[in-house]
Amino acid sequence: MDKNETITKLVTAAPMLAAIGEEMSFTRAAERLKVNQSAISHRTKSLEDALGHTLFDRTTRQFRLTEIGEILCHAASDTMSRWDIALDKLERSRSTNLIHLSLPSSLAMKWLIPLLPNAQAKGLNLSVDVNEETVSFHSNEADAAIRFGHGPYPGLHTTRLSHSWIQPVACPAYIDSRKDDVNLLDNAETTFLADRPGETDNTDYSWNYYFAETESIKENFKANYQFDRADLMLQAVMAGMGVGLGRTLLIEKDIEMGYLKTIGKPVRMQSSYWLVCSPSFAETNRFERLRDWLKNEIKQQSDNNKRF
Repeated sequence: MDKNETITKLVTAAPMLAAIGEEMSFTRAAERLKVNQSAISHRTKSLEDALGHTLFDRTTRQFRLTEIGEILCHAASDTMSRWDIALDKLERSRSTNLIHLSLPSSLAMKWLIPLLPNAQAKGLNLSVDVNEETVSFHSNEADAAIRFGHGPYPGLHTTRLSHSWIQPVACPAYIDSRKDDVNLLDNAETTFLADRPGETDNTDYSWNYYFAETESIKENFKANYQFDRADLMLQAVMAGMGVGLGRTLLIEKDIEMGYLKTIGKPVRMQSSYWLVCSPSFAETNRFERLRDWLKNEIKQQSDNNKRF
């Protein structure tokens, strides 16, 4: 049996393999699929004969998958879950205006979540999916994602939402307690806070990039504290721990509310915010409404804050 024949048999058997692997019982798998147990046993034996491998250990009192059986049942479960996601997307496209939007946690907490009432007022029904990585739109239920980086992203429909700037910030109390200092960024006593991923992921969201662009000399610079998320770092800044590096969309509201003050000048980054999705979703009315709303919200924020 060649590879194509094998794949055809496995695709046909996927619902059965997934049920057996998840239920760990022929009886319960048969009940789940609404067939007789004898049909499960017969189809399993036929598949094993065709593959030349035993998938299930029938010699012990406890049901057990063989190594081959575990591999195939796991693949079958994964296949079935992808079909579930595909059917959910199909149903949404036909009967609802719900959009599953994926974005990093910091951007969700500091920017998007407070804007959800605005989206609802515009008739946009958004479901927020927090994910730090670029999602696969074939295996994830997300319809679109906002990503921060150099972009664009090959194989995906990509729309630049906004260029980005970095800007050092501190809370007013931290600045006032050091009011005799001419420049906190040059003071050896200053405590620096950083976003750990940004320091290493080549997005330019790093103190070294900032100092290089402002022609500041910082030999062997290392932040005093590093955080795994930018929103946590900025929360520590607002608590008075030190000076942090903010960026577009993450700090404007806190500056407006008086929780943060800027230090030094902003620096434009090479990275931007991008709206990404599959080419097919980009052709839908839901995508156009999402894109236009996001761009409008970003423009309003930019107009209000005049780049910090």
